[in-house]
Amino acid sequence: MYGQFFLLFALIIVGYYCNKKGWLNRETNKNMGSMVMHVMIPAMLVATISTLSVDDRVLVVFLLMAAAQIVVMILFGLLVRLYARFRKLDPRLHPMLDITVASVNTGFIGLPVTQIFFGNSGVLYMSAGVLSLNLYLWIYGVCVIENKKIGGGMDAVKTVKKVLLNPNCLSVFIGLAMALTHVTGALPQPIMGFLKKLGDLATPLSLIYIGALAGDSGISSLFKEKTALEFSVLKMILMPGLAAVVLLLLPEGMELVQSVFLLSMALPSAIVVPMMVEQYGYGEKMSSDIVLWTTFLSMLTMPVCVWLSGVLY
Repeated sequence: MYGQFFLLFALIIVGYYCNKKGWLNRETNKNMGSMVMHVMIPAMLVATISTLSVDDRVLVVFLLMAAAQIVVMILFGLLVRLYARFRKLDPRLHPMLDITVASVNTGFIGLPVTQIFFGNSGVLYMSAGVLSLNLYLWIYGVCVIENKKIGGGMDAVKTVKKVLLNPNCLSVFIGLAMALTHVTGALPQPIMGFLKKLGDLATPLSLIYIGALAGDSGISSLFKEKTALEFSVLKMILMPGLAAVVLLLLPEGMELVQSVFLLSMALPSAIVVPMMVEQYGYGEKMSSDIVLWTTFLSMLTMPVCVWLSGVLY
């Protein structure tokens, strides 16, 4: 396990070093991140999920995990709002804090880390988190940030369509369909080999991206953002802590599901949220600070949760 931790941190340090040397500046890193999210991660999801043995029981667990993550994010966001009111913060910040603090970065960080520690079977269950995050952000999240009720009509149809056609969600559906219909073996080997090679790039490039993001953020200036740090610490302690307690209630034989779910609750806030806040709401700067702080803190919480899952499950 320690060798895997070394791989995780070494790749992040590579990204940090490349940024400081000027090889991965903000624009280059942003473009690399877009490439990873829209090309490498979808390829990894299809190549991984399609080769797994997915029966009715696995599919039910997959859907239950996706639903559980949505419920946990919504409930934790509401608790964050209550705490923000207790702290008497600007009410305009409450919707942003709700979505930013409660979201989890299942794509950029969750999938690569799961691949390292739990293998392809773990990726299947973390991909349920990818699906739930997109549903949560683009349906519930946008409505919360805009302070409006979830309604029907064409807007709802367009939103659902946008979620389902998201490259990551689409790749999850394609992978599951291929696994359930057992068509993977009938495909030409060069096609699956291409997808696997492309998907193999997702883990190192994602971690290098995170390292470059940290190098570009101006770490010293973050220490001045006390409120962002406060909410980040609360998130990174309470979310995995509450998840660990709830998971103790699950029956035996679901150790992998429990481990992946616990890891998902220890992930930092989703990188896309500050962009959503900038477009739809208020508080983009604090949202960005929380994403960065939780990303730094996750370097501590993720190893702890991986170790804890080995002890508990």
